[in-house]
Amino acid sequence: MKQSTFELFKWTEFGNALLERARRELSNAVSEKVQNLSYRIPSTIILADEAIEVVFAGQYSAGKSTILKVITGQNDIETGADITTQEAHTYDWNGVKVTDTPGVHTEIRPDHDEISYRAISNADLFVFVVTNELFDSYLAQHFRKLAIEKDKCHEMMLVVNKMCRCAKGNTPEMQAIIREDIQKVLVSFSLEDFRISFIDAESAIESSTENDSDIAKILYRKSGIESFIFELNRFISDKGLASRYTTSLYKLEQVLQDAMAAESTGDKDVGAFEELQLQKRQALFETREHIRHAVEGKIQRASTHIRQEGREVADLIHASANQEKINDELEAAQKRVQTHTEQLNQDIEGVIDKHIKKLGDRLSTIANSEFAKELLSKLELKIKKANISPEAMSKLKTTGDISQQLGKFLSTRSFTLKEGFSGLFNLNHYSGTATHGAVKSIGNFFGYKFRPWEAVKWTKGIANAGRAFAVVGTVLTFCLQIKEDTDAAQLRDDLRESRTTVITGFNDAAYKIEMHFDKATKDYVANMLTPEFESVDKQLTELREMQQSHSKLSHNLVSLLDETQRMIKELHKSSEEIT
Repeated sequence: MKQSTFELFKWTEFGNALLERARRELSNAVSEKVQNLSYRIPSTIILADEAIEVVFAGQYSAGKSTILKVITGQNDIETGADITTQEAHTYDWNGVKVTDTPGVHTEIRPDHDEISYRAISNADLFVFVVTNELFDSYLAQHFRKLAIEKDKCHEMMLVVNKMCRCAKGNTPEMQAIIREDIQKVLVSFSLEDFRISFIDAESAIESSTENDSDIAKILYRKSGIESFIFELNRFISDKGLASRYTTSLYKLEQVLQDAMAAESTGDKDVGAFEELQLQKRQALFETREHIRHAVEGKIQRASTHIRQEGREVADLIHASANQEKINDELEAAQKRVQTHTEQLNQDIEGVIDKHIKKLGDRLSTIANSEFAKELLSKLELKIKKANISPEAMSKLKTTGDISQQLGKFLSTRSFTLKEGFSGLFNLNHYSGTATHGAVKSIGNFFGYKFRPWEAVKWTKGIANAGRAFAVVGTVLTFCLQIKEDTDAAQLRDDLRESRTTVITGFNDAAYKIEMHFDKATKDYVANMLTPEFESVDKQLTELREMQQSHSKLSHNLVSLLDETQRMIKELHKSSEEIT
């Protein structure tokens, strides 16, 4: 029974095939220079230590291993009614890490909890699996600990397995009933904070061995695996994880550009000008990567501080706490979060400012290099030899001489011998100096108006026996008066709920800040640097079209480059389509 494609698997599979074809093409080239470029092609679309990891954890005997067997197709994964997973097992699924963990809160093996926590700590996606019988008190406590204390709420999916055990099977009616039961254990969360899938993995297994095709289709439909795969793919899109797969593709793109330049035949001056454009492209490429890595580090440090603010306030909430002091501390912590946010804004602007200015200096160095000056002298002789002005050449529809073609190419870009290469090596879309416009525009993407609390949904607690717990604005209101008939256990629950609300609020603020600044950085790069890449690539294409001879290798390289750039665009599109 054919199932929907898990997008990470598809991208890795296609990407690795593309890398291998490019490596083979360059390795078989006649030119030793082109052959040597094959060693710069990444070995895989994503390195083992960078691969996206999906961890499956949760209830003992909930069918985690069976689910993994279904989605990966790896039949050697052990399954059964007893404890089949004694330790965390990670499977390399064509460039995607999927990790199976032991069940939690089993009296037989209490050490399993720590094994699961370690596996989950660095996971990109975390799938918590329970059966249709849902949570007991211990499992609910474990679930809340992961969602709140470990701050995995925004990286978590909840999967209810073994739905065919329900009286009415895996039907919308049964799902609605189970959703109501789930809400009872979520405390300060609401169902909309989680992605929930209802599946029956065993039905999917049975469908693969069923001889009757009609019965097989029914079993597979009831399994709910299609919906589960859809949610996994949507999760990837929402988290922007697909962009991680573009790193190797960007490197391949640059290698292919260099190989095409090395393979070019015809006028040597055209080749030299092409080499200058490739130097500019390399400078743009390295600037983009430096900005990305530096900004990621700044964001992570700020979000860690913000999460810690919430934990420190939550630690103050206990039975003998002073309400006024807690409210003062909460208000002060929220102000500090805003300060952290504004400081992060300045830090990111500083990072981008520094790297864009370095880019401007580097482009200026390229344009004023001895190599460029020597080429400029040759171009001057070439234009004079053509015995036609740049203005006149720009009006010609066709030119047979490559010298005239190059002259026309330069004149259409307002290139003058007086100005030299400086005009072509500015950040073309902005006035003033090479970097003035780009640096000035940073504020359009990283303004000071972002307020994380405006995006955070403080969840109101449950009024209980006269005790109301709610965060409204910057005030936490609660009552700790203990009457003689007050249930001490209920008070503990209410205090825990209030602490949970505070931690959740700060964790949510940190997450919103991460998403805001990550998107702002990507938007900046897309608007400021991507047009420069496109301009350089367009010029390189036109320069190559001037060449009078195109080998079979040249055509194959063009095809590989087109395919690489299409895949990069597809991955970016997936990361931007937040459903």
